[in-house]
Amino acid sequence: MRFQDRTAVVTGGGSGIGRASARRLAAEGASVVILDRDGDAAERTAESIALRSGRATGLQVDVAIDHEVEAAVAQIHDRYGRVDVLVNNAGYLRPGTAVTQTIEDWDRTFAVNVRAMFLLSRAVLPGMVDRGVGSIVNIASTAGLVGEADNIAYATSKGAVVNLTRQLAADFSRAGIRVNCVCPGWVPTGFNDPFLRDMSEEEVQAMVEGQVPLGRQGTPEEIAAAVAFLASDEASFIVGQALGVDGGVTACR
Repeated sequence: MRFQDRTAVVTGGGSGIGRASARRLAAEGASVVILDRDGDAAERTAESIALRSGRATGLQVDVAIDHEVEAAVAQIHDRYGRVDVLVNNAGYLRPGTAVTQTIEDWDRTFAVNVRAMFLLSRAVLPGMVDRGVGSIVNIASTAGLVGEADNIAYATSKGAVVNLTRQLAADFSRAGIRVNCVCPGWVPTGFNDPFLRDMSEEEVQAMVEGQVPLGRQGTPEEIAAAVAFLASDEASFIVGQALGVDGGVTACR
């Protein structure tokens, strides 16, 4: 029960890694608020947590829009009093190169993958600083650590997330705030479907076996375990780090 009596906010918590992270934090005692552009998905995650005797609330929020973020965080403060843990998970992926990527997809990628993390962090940090304690975990990607073909907007945005994490740590660690990020590898959540749109299941498996030393994709729950660790007091001396949870992909590139 590492998060007993704490409040955690998870963006993009309606599915995939966000949903698994929300469930993990709730299972360890946190009151969890799930923010998702799909309000029904956020509510379903909250309901699944309640069925396990956890405490959760789902809110429909486009985390790339400043006034929606500010309103949501104000609502969270009114109900729970504070935010102890922020998991910036919401993401957007559309493949493309510098020649084929549309400007619209480039802008939306950075709005969701970078701007939203800035907005949420900016909204919760004053309260964390006042209390002298808090933890922020950003979800980056192995694509933010190494180049990835046909993925310019996403990979570039996730590189920005890695450095956003370091900058937040540099600015706020002396105030007692720990900021780190997790860099997942291949995880079959549906998030990668736009990237894998022209590949069969057999081709995806062959690609995974060729790229991942462990020979398989990870699970959302494995990523959530890393998120929970970094958010917890057990990681009390870990600040500004990018933790690869990728089956060994970046170790071999």
